[in-house]
Amino acid sequence: MSTVIDSENLFHRSKTRIKNLGEVFTPPHYVDDMLALLSKGKPHIWADEDIAFFEPTCGHGNIVISIYKKAVANAINDGAYYAVANAINTLWAIDIDSQNISQCRSRILVTTVEFLREKLGFKSKSILIEKRPDFIAHLLCAIKWHISENEALSALSDNYSAQKNAQKTKSGAKWFSQNEHHPINFDLSWAHYFENCKEEKSIPMDFKMAYRFITAILSGKSNNLNGFDFAKYLLDITSNTKTDSRKNRNDIAIVG
Repeated sequence: MSTVIDSENLFHRSKTRIKNLGEVFTPPHYVDDMLALLSKGKPHIWADEDIAFFEPTCGHGNIVISIYKKAVANAINDGAYYAVANAINTLWAIDIDSQNISQCRSRILVTTVEFLREKLGFKSKSILIEKRPDFIAHLLCAIKWHISENEALSALSDNYSAQKNAQKTKSGAKWFSQNEHHPINFDLSWAHYFENCKEEKSIPMDFKMAYRFITAILSGKSNNLNGFDFAKYLLDITSNTKTDSRKNRNDIAIVG
C-alpha cells in the first residue's frame, strides 16, 4: 500500500514554520488525557447528534483524529455507515495552513476507510468503494466541508469584528488580507446542506465532482484528483487493485 502521509513530517516542523505559524502539535498521550477529562461522567457525548466538536487550530489532526475515532466507536451500534456520517457531521476543524488541512483530511479519510472495511467485513478497501460510491462521494464532500483552511479568530467573529480580531496575530492578519472573512455556521453541516439542496431540487457541485471522481478512478479512466487532493489514498487503492488483477491474469496465462 502506498504511503499517504509521511509520519516523520507529521511530527516535525521547521523553525521557520514554528515562528510563522506558531505550530506546537499536541502529543497523542496529551490528547488522550484531554479527551478523558472532557468526557468524564459524560461518556455519551461522543455519539450525541446534538453535540458538535470544534478544533480551531487543528494542525495535521492529532486531536481531530482522536475525537473522530471516539465518535465512530461510540455510535457503532447504530451501524457503521451511520457512525461515520454522525461523526463527520458533528466535527469541525480549521487551520490557517493548507498543508495541515490536506494532511488532516487525508488522515480522516484513511481512518474511515479502514474502519468501514473492518466493521463491514469487506475483503478489500476497493470492494468497499465499488459497493458504495455514493457514500464515499458524500464522505469526501463532508471531509472537505467540515475540515477547512480558515483563520480561527475571524472565523468565530461577526462581520464587524472579524478583521480586527484576525489582526491580533501576524499570521492571522496576513491570511485575512488574502482570503477575507469566512464565518463558520455550526448549524449547517454537510448533511443539512445537501438536504437543503435536495429540497430545492438541486445537487451540490462538490457532490457531482466527488461522484465523478469516484466513478472515474473505479473505471481506471482518470488519475486526476479533481479538487480532492487529500483523496490520493483512494486513487492508490484502486490503482493497486487493478495492478494486482492484471498481474494475476498474466500469471494464469503463463501457467496455461
